[in-house]
Amino acid sequence: MLKIWRVLISTIFLLALLPTSAIYAASEQGPKLVSGAPVRHTLVSCATNTAEALTCIESVAVIEKPGDKPIMGKLTGRKIPSGNDSRIGDSERPVLLANGATEISVTPGNYEEWTFPKADGTSSKIGDVIIASEFQPYKATWCWTADQCSSNREEYTLPIQSSQGPDAWKDNNDFVFVVTIRAPQTFEFGEVSGSAKNASVVYGKDLPDFTGVAMRQIVATFSPIATARGVQSGGGAPPERATFTTYNANLWIYGLNNDITKFLGPCAKLGGVQVVSNAMHSVDPVWDPATETIKVRLETPHLKPDGELNLGYLEVRIPRKSAICMWGLDLDGSIKASVSITYDDGSAPSVATVIGKRVENDYLIITSGFHFSSPNLAIKITQGAPAPETKVEVVAKKKMTISCAKGKTVKKVTGLSPVCPKGYFLKN
Repeated sequence: MLKIWRVLISTIFLLALLPTSAIYAASEQGPKLVSGAPVRHTLVSCATNTAEALTCIESVAVIEKPGDKPIMGKLTGRKIPSGNDSRIGDSERPVLLANGATEISVTPGNYEEWTFPKADGTSSKIGDVIIASEFQPYKATWCWTADQCSSNREEYTLPIQSSQGPDAWKDNNDFVFVVTIRAPQTFEFGEVSGSAKNASVVYGKDLPDFTGVAMRQIVATFSPIATARGVQSGGGAPPERATFTTYNANLWIYGLNNDITKFLGPCAKLGGVQVVSNAMHSVDPVWDPATETIKVRLETPHLKPDGELNLGYLEVRIPRKSAICMWGLDLDGSIKASVSITYDDGSAPSVATVIGKRVENDYLIITSGFHFSSPNLAIKITQGAPAPETKVEVVAKKKMTISCAKGKTVKKVTGLSPVCPKGYFLKN
């Protein structure tokens, strides 16, 4: 299932906040508000959480370059409306009416702007940022159209963009954001995806109960990445050439109740596999038991807007417990990463660089230098001495040529699966 990178949350809290009778939204396309199923929420600072949503942003910090101390963010007070989409609100809770009945009260959501003041009175060079974050609890029915709905989209979205415009981070995207979210302990993330680099999502410390629900921190660390984009409609192939480039950072944190995580097979319930890249779209990571690989398909234009070849970047973080489950390998041993890359459009082979290394309790695999538009990558870790850097030949599906005859006329047809034109027959 093709997706445009997305994000996470929990669900249980609405059972305490919503009435027991079913209440439906007025819009046919939108959330169906039933007991335990709220609308999608904009995620705001815990300090301005007037709607008393269970989950909120505790803090935002930026690290300008490796080794620097984090610069803690502060709210500017600016609020950015989430738009006219009635499916997105700030929170919801029962409201007692004059006749004693209850109804759901939902107000339009807003995103917030953050700034990063330094101790010397200056501000961080990255400028102010907008965090357009949202979350959707499990069992909240989200509808794209009247007949396309899903109740299994437990997720947070965590996009960060510059307030100074789309090109503000064009020449400086090595800085790192650290976003700390207050979340219910019942929420467990199963997969992380996004357009980003230097990404890591971990559980933080336990927090005091909120409205009787056990809470803890989720800490997301990630950097912006340049992503060439173009119009891709109807599930078709991406355009050959991108029309623009974005320099933002986006993460989608999927809960274990999200259907997307099930593609990772029986080990998905352990959670924590993280996949980010500079691709415009990706197909959800899939566990292939036959080859014992995690398969990832990326889709983005072959060329940048200026016509230059668009080279790929893929970062995969695999927790120790997942590595043991998938490959029977403990990260304490000598292990190495392997990434095979194929193209189903007959593209010529290229060379990619693969780096695998242990990072605390995870194994991090970084693959770069491969070309787009639609590479299929298969990731695996095996027993063996790790190499600091490995050059890997990218394999393309081979084309073949057949001869087709029509009377005395003979035509040669070349392709991945060539067939003779109408009226021609395969010549032995």
